[in-house]
Amino acid sequence: MKRLSAASGLLVFVVAGAFGAAALAQEASVYKWVDPQGVPSYSDQPPPESAAKEIPIYYRKTDRGALQARVKAKSELDAAADVRKGQGANANAADVREGADAKAAAEADRQKVLAEREATCQQAKDRVAKYSIAHKLYKPGADGERVYLTSEELDVERADANKAVDQWCTEK
Repeated sequence: MKRLSAASGLLVFVVAGAFGAAALAQEASVYKWVDPQGVPSYSDQPPPESAAKEIPIYYRKTDRGALQARVKAKSELDAAADVRKGQGANANAADVREGADAKAAAEADRQKVLAEREATCQQAKDRVAKYSIAHKLYKPGADGERVYLTSEELDVERADANKAVDQWCTEK
């Protein structure tokens, strides 16, 4: 039996890899073309009579263990639902009460958020009104003295106040 040299072995490996890559590329490509009637067609091989566009296909192998776990979990949920249905109208009445309580709690939370938003909106509007009539604004300094803002700083503060109104006073 004849042994291959290291270079020959490498050549065989490269050629085998090239054929394997070509096989994968064929399996992972789809060709799209439009026939004379305007109907789009797809195939794994391009038609010889027209220009087809190659569309690469990206795929992922299925994780059989994860799939089996999802199927098992779904069947357990279905079984639990069947048991719940078998418990009768008492279970349904309790579910309705729990659903109503959850809806009431959600509505209370929504009303609380709306009230907070309205209060913040009013504060932002008051700030805009104050900044629009003020000729000079100041901030407290380190020693408690007033540090007056320049015209540019005043413009920035007014723009920030308007942004706050836009943020808090528009419906979302």
